[in-house]
Amino acid sequence: MLSPVQADEADPRMQFRWYLGGVGAWFASFGLQSVVTTYLLTTVLHEPASLIGLAQFLMNLPAVFLLLIGGAIADHFDNRRLMIVLHSLAALPAALLALTVALGWLEYDRVVAYGLGMGTITAFMMPAREAMLGRVIVRDGDGAVQRAVTNTLGVQFMAQMIGMAVTLSARFAGVATLLALQAVIQLFGAFSASHLAPAPGRGASEKHSMRMHAWRIVEGVREVGRSSTLLPITIVTFSIGILLIGSFMVILPVIMREEYGGTVVQFALLQLAFWSGSISASLSIARLGNIAARGRLVTLALVIGGGTLMLFAVPTPLPLFYFIVFVWGTGAGLMISMARTIVQENAPPAHLARVMSVYQLGFTGGMPIGAITLGYVVHMVGARNAALVPGAAMMLVLALLLVTTELWRIRSPDESARRELESLAPAD
Repeated sequence: MLSPVQADEADPRMQFRWYLGGVGAWFASFGLQSVVTTYLLTTVLHEPASLIGLAQFLMNLPAVFLLLIGGAIADHFDNRRLMIVLHSLAALPAALLALTVALGWLEYDRVVAYGLGMGTITAFMMPAREAMLGRVIVRDGDGAVQRAVTNTLGVQFMAQMIGMAVTLSARFAGVATLLALQAVIQLFGAFSASHLAPAPGRGASEKHSMRMHAWRIVEGVREVGRSSTLLPITIVTFSIGILLIGSFMVILPVIMREEYGGTVVQFALLQLAFWSGSISASLSIARLGNIAARGRLVTLALVIGGGTLMLFAVPTPLPLFYFIVFVWGTGAGLMISMARTIVQENAPPAHLARVMSVYQLGFTGGMPIGAITLGYVVHMVGARNAALVPGAAMMLVLALLLVTTELWRIRSPDESARRELESLAPAD
C-alpha cells in the first residue's frame, strides 16, 4: 500500500497542486516582504531616494551574478531537493530581521543584509521552480502549457496579495510579528515541496565542475540569442526590469511618502492595487483560452506599462493614484503571463532551466540597475518628473523591437503549425 506522499507522487494532478502550494508559500512571503522592506526603508528609517535606490540595488544584486548559475544547477541537480532546502533557508533571514526589529536594533545595513540573503536564495529558487513547472504540467490537450502558466500566475498573484493584505495588521501585530510569520510561511513551502516526486537533473551523470556550470550558462545565453522568439522576449523583460520594476521600487514609494504620508497601510494598498490589476489581466487571459497572437498581446502590455508610467508625472488625489497603479498592473499581468508562456513553449526541454534563468535575469538582473539609476534621477528632478524618463524609454525600446525583431509576429506553436500546414496544402 502506498503512503500518502507516495500516492501524491503517483498522481499528476496532486503533483501540480503541491507545486502550487509551494508557489503560494513563496509569493505570500514575497508579498509580505515587499511591503515591509519598503516601509522600513522609506518611512521608519526615512532614507533619501538615492539610498532607497542603493538598497534596492544591493538587495537585487545577487540575481545578476547567481541567477544563471542557479539555472545551471537546476538543470543538474534534483529540483525537488533544491526547493526543500531553499525554502528552509529562506526562513532564516526573515527570522533574524524579526529579532532585530523586536530588539530595537534596526539599521539601514541590517535591512540590506536581509535583502541580500533573500536575493541570494531567490536566485537559486527561481530557475529550480520554473524547471519543476515543466515536470508537473498536466498535458491534457492543446494549450496545456498556457493553462498551467496562467494557473501558476493566478496562485502567485493571489498569494502575493494575501501576503500584502496581512501587512495591513502591522499597526496592531507589529512588524516583527509579520517577519516571524514570513519565516513560518517559508517552512510550509518546504513541506509542500517535500510532497513532489524526485526530479533529478537532466544531466545527472555529468561531472560536477564549475567549468561545466559555466558551459551551461553560456549555452543558455546562446539558446536565447539564436531564437527569433526568445531573444525579443528576453530584451523586453530586461527593459521592464530596469525601467518599470525599478520605478515601482523607487519612484512610487517616494511619491507615496512625500505626498500622501507613507504609512504601512498606504504601502500595502499600493502593492494590492498593482497586483489586483495583474490578477485581473491573468484571469482574463485564462478565460480567453489559447491566445494565438501572443506577440501582439505583449506589445499591448508594453504600451499600457510605458504609457501609464508617464501618468505618474501628474499630481493626483490618492484614490486616483491607486487606480493608475491598478491599470499599470494590468499591463504587467498581460506581459508576465504571455512572456512566461512563450519561453516555456519555445525553450528546448533539455535546456529549460538555463533558458528560464536567462529570461528571469531580465527581470531580476535589470531591477538593481533600474533601482540605483532611478534613485539618482529622483534625487535630481523629483519623483513626479522622474516618472517621465522610464516611461518614454520603454516606449522607445518597444518601437525599436517592433522594427528590428519578430516580436509583433510571435504566435502560439499550435497556431503556427496550423498555418504552416495550410500553406503546404494543395489549392482547390
